[in-house]
Amino acid sequence: MISVTIKGLSLLQFDNLNRFPEILHFSTTRIGGKSEANYSSLNLGLNSGDSPDRVILNRETLCSALEIKSDSFIFPKQTHTATVKVITKLFLSASIAERKHYLLDTDAVITALHSICIAVKTADCVPVLLFDPKQKVIAAIHAGWRGTSQNIVVETIQKMGEEFGSSPADLIAGIGPSISPAVYEVGADVHSQFDSAFYRDTNPVIKEKKLLNLWEANRQQLLRAGVPTGQIELAQICTLSDPERFFSARRDGAKTGRMGTGIMLKE
Repeated sequence: MISVTIKGLSLLQFDNLNRFPEILHFSTTRIGGKSEANYSSLNLGLNSGDSPDRVILNRETLCSALEIKSDSFIFPKQTHTATVKVITKLFLSASIAERKHYLLDTDAVITALHSICIAVKTADCVPVLLFDPKQKVIAAIHAGWRGTSQNIVVETIQKMGEEFGSSPADLIAGIGPSISPAVYEVGADVHSQFDSAFYRDTNPVIKEKKLLNLWEANRQQLLRAGVPTGQIELAQICTLSDPERFFSARRDGAKTGRMGTGIMLKE
């Protein structure tokens, strides 16, 4: 993953997705916005407890840098599910209330529409982007431990196949900045829901605690679904360990900002 500056705004992009000029994609940092205190400064989360006016200004700053319209952004109402929704022309013709209802309890979105930026918000959870260069389909996935344990990446890829004929062998995937396996300490209620290959003892050992590797768990879901290993890019950037650049719910508590990771098919 590389760091870029666009119109003064610091963003991150995947090398593998940058090979395709027909798409735009990004992961934000916490730098360059209007929010203050725990939300300083580029908080994109409207439901985080921050001032909605500041969050809207932050989203407008991002849109200005990317040169896209603010109403082209689509963020689902994430609740750590494995629910995948498809954005169609019918969705775009619906009322604002109908759109919000459709995106309730949704943690992955897919579309084949152009000039629509689908995005997810994170502050330690794993953002995953998918692009099918043959069928021209994109997906944005929010994979916390709950979504990962429910195979949300596999569910998304299956939905792409059902709705658009996407073949996993064609998909280009990026696993974005998120909490790393070096510091993601969880209890038995969490690690017991994963194969033992995805966790290890803490150092020093703490009874009932393990270090969970959500990076590898999601990479393995991509592989299991049929995405070739050479088409998967792992950012290997830890949000908890870099307070200057990233928000982290584990480090700062729930009342903190949210980064955005999104993708769009250009016209």
